[in-house]
Amino acid sequence: MKRAAYIFIISLLCLVSCDPEPVLIGESQAIADAGHTGVYVLSEGLFNLNNSTLSWIDFSTGLPDSWSAPTGNSYDCFEKVNGRRLGDTANDILLYGSRLYIAVNVSSTIEILDAATGHSLKQIQMSRNGNPSEPRYMTANGHYVYVCSFDGTVTRIDTLTMKADATVTVGRNPDGICCTAGKLYVSNSGGLDFDNPDSTVSVIDLATFSEIKRISVRQNPGSIYADGNRVYVVSRGIYDYDKNDYDSRLHCIDTENDQVIETYDIPILKMDLHDGQAWFYGYGSGGTIQILDLASGRIIDSDFITDGTIIERPYGIKVEPTSHKVYVCDAADYVTPGSLCCFAPDGHLLYRIRNIGINPNTIVFCDVPVTLNEYQGEVQNKSDIDSVCQYMPAPGQFVGEMPKYEEGDDSLSMAGKCLELLQKGEMITLGGFGGYVTVRFKQTVHNLSGADFRIDGNAFEGSSEPGVVWVSADVNGNGKPDDPWYELYGSEQAAGRSTKGYTVTYTKPSASNMDTPWTGSDGREGSILYNAYHGHYYYPMWYDTATKAFTGTLLPENMYQEGTKWVMSSFEYGYVDNLSNSPENSSFDIDLAHDSNGLPVHLDSIRFVRIQCAVIGCNRLTGEESTEVSTIYNLHPDADQ
Repeated sequence: MKRAAYIFIISLLCLVSCDPEPVLIGESQAIADAGHTGVYVLSEGLFNLNNSTLSWIDFSTGLPDSWSAPTGNSYDCFEKVNGRRLGDTANDILLYGSRLYIAVNVSSTIEILDAATGHSLKQIQMSRNGNPSEPRYMTANGHYVYVCSFDGTVTRIDTLTMKADATVTVGRNPDGICCTAGKLYVSNSGGLDFDNPDSTVSVIDLATFSEIKRISVRQNPGSIYADGNRVYVVSRGIYDYDKNDYDSRLHCIDTENDQVIETYDIPILKMDLHDGQAWFYGYGSGGTIQILDLASGRIIDSDFITDGTIIERPYGIKVEPTSHKVYVCDAADYVTPGSLCCFAPDGHLLYRIRNIGINPNTIVFCDVPVTLNEYQGEVQNKSDIDSVCQYMPAPGQFVGEMPKYEEGDDSLSMAGKCLELLQKGEMITLGGFGGYVTVRFKQTVHNLSGADFRIDGNAFEGSSEPGVVWVSADVNGNGKPDDPWYELYGSEQAAGRSTKGYTVTYTKPSASNMDTPWTGSDGREGSILYNAYHGHYYYPMWYDTATKAFTGTLLPENMYQEGTKWVMSSFEYGYVDNLSNSPENSSFDIDLAHDSNGLPVHLDSIRFVRIQCAVIGCNRLTGEESTEVSTIYNLHPDADQ
């Protein structure tokens, strides 16, 4: 299971679970605030899953907008209005004038919406020299919106024409932008170069739209904020995997001479500024919200929350300047939909809106009436399967969470939950080595020229958890996966580097907070290591035996430590969750089928696919290697017609 660093673990890239209906928890349904009509809440979803969402909370009703969505995202007003998903990993939202601007990082787009209707007015593709720019954060001034992108640029968008009209190069992987005193300030993190981050802030003159200076700060600067003639930037340093935390500093920059005038040793990750104070949280602070006096650099309230309310994973914060209510986005476990909490100025919880989106990160207050009409065109169901015939995961840290296990569930009900997720293009986990899922396509998949079907996972560079693919035809026509199975050979089987028929036997531990031991058929021993992020049993609770054995093809070891980080390398081709999702990386050719003797076979068509985790690797920080599966496509759906 991935728990790796993307820009030094700013976003913990886990996986997706179900999309339950939004729920308001609080004393009153009336949640009006300072004359605003409501708030938009942006949720980034999870890397490589195309599941970013936008929620609208109407203050007049105290309820989030919801609808009956074919994909299950009933809280996603963007999909409701536009009939498509927002994209992959939306990092920032800006309300400027009558429009919403959304930076969708992995999709590399800027989405421009009418704030009153949620309707997409334009989608700007962000690229340079044919490569995605990966927009990160935005600010605005005059009739321009400015976007900093991971490719080392700041782009200017004309709000009148809705076109990008200029770009300036800054430092490496900029990860924050603000505007004051006629200048842009851009934090250059260098966060994609783990061992050699950047440590500068670029200063851009608005009049000439050119970089005029770089200010040296501490390593890995990120969030940056303007406050009059001061700019505050958080430098996170290099992530400490032993402590599971940053060693952050807060720098104060004087905009008159563009120099750092103060540096505070304060554990800040994100904050919001108002009336000379900053409400903030740190990465390792256990959900604590604190208040900083900006003039003195002193923490004047080390625990803002006064009623014992727990914020599991703070992921965004905003202070309403008139009412002084404090809004906190809670990402919960980074896996399931999070919540929005609203606190009174004295720190007691007014209400919590649960299940609004996965990893909610930003809110914006809206003053215009909002009417969200449902899209009338056809909304595509993403999956081409109609049955999960078997769901047999090996132990793993997200087994029982994706899909969610509830008391009384058995193998049949868990398979049904898998089908529900996969039909929405959402993610399931197979646990450690040997865990598998068997699915049936809605219609026969014909063996035509080239690739025949596609299976998406959530791999990215340095984080691959490969699974082997098996196929079967419905020879006897009974709709069940009881005919011969054939293994699709990838690069490692073809090169003779895999082990066929390897068996691992797992033993259920005596308590949920213990490692799950296993023994291999060659005498090798190990454990699925328990970690602090997930306190449930990693051994599937619906299994009725204390041991469970899995047999499959074992691929070469691909997990290793590089300095302070763990890497899971990819193989050349032929596996699920091995390379980032794309038509080339995620597609499979039936012509690669081999029988149990390792001989190639020709199949005219198939009806069933089985995906099985084929690697063994585990460490205490990132957990076990476990293949994850989302959307499954038939690439020849019209072949029968």
